[in-house]
Amino acid sequence: MALKHLPPTFCWSRIGPEAGVDLPTLVLRKEWERRQGGGRFLWGISQSLGSSAQVAALRTGSLLALFSPAATRPRAAQDKRGKRAEVLVWNAWIDASGQVRQLPQHVFVTSGARLPSGAAREHHYALVCVSPAELSVGSSLRVYPERLRSVATAKPPGRSQRTAVVDCVERASEAGGKSHPLVFTAELEAPYFVRLTQPTLVRARDLAAIHEASRLGDFDAYADLTKRVRNEACAQQARGVTRDLFDVPPAEHIPSSRHGGGARARHVSRAGDWTQLTMELFHGDPHPFGRSRGRATLF
Repeated sequence: MALKHLPPTFCWSRIGPEAGVDLPTLVLRKEWERRQGGGRFLWGISQSLGSSAQVAALRTGSLLALFSPAATRPRAAQDKRGKRAEVLVWNAWIDASGQVRQLPQHVFVTSGARLPSGAAREHHYALVCVSPAELSVGSSLRVYPERLRSVATAKPPGRSQRTAVVDCVERASEAGGKSHPLVFTAELEAPYFVRLTQPTLVRARDLAAIHEASRLGDFDAYADLTKRVRNEACAQQARGVTRDLFDVPPAEHIPSSRHGGGARARHVSRAGDWTQLTMELFHGDPHPFGRSRGRATLF
């Protein structure tokens, strides 16, 4: 999704390499997930957005997520003691009624097992993203944090706040100061973000194999490995399966080439749109939008 201008309101997330995986490879993995999910994918974030996403979407009619590279150092593949940092894969999400529901097998959201403080990670979240177009790294637009105001607090987003829903109070062309380039853009669909649960540790040998498949651009190997890891985790914590979150028809064949080999995923199906059929806002209200929602100006 190529933007001409920053939208007046958007979800801004600063992202970076994680567990030894560089940012372009992470975007490639999400492109593979997008294709398997009929255009939908989850991007893990470390904090809740509260009600700000729902408030912004109700006000504007749509909500885009803009991703910029984080200015902080990449997280090391090893902890302070020199041991390989443990990685969690998240296997389920919690719906508006508090019920635990399994994520589809092709969804692979990971995080470090410990917080920067060293405490065990107990919570994780994910943005619910959709894009009819291939995810690609690079954009000519830049985000100026000084010109942003949090929808929740009316203040500029804090330096430690990696993801926030913000209003843009001035056009980027009029802004000065420090800026961040855009990596890629997607639309958020209700419920906009979800709380994840049921994490399990990824074994070091499985993680190494997944990294290698990603590095080589081998989709088939990557898909087989991630589904096997997810299947093993779900077998340990089986609590029933639902397709509510990603109720989409089977995806078409994905080429093994890192760059897609010229083949394109089909456009997102609107007929079986899960946001219309199954999802509710966290406050229990039905989704208030029709499918003819406004979008930012595109090329």
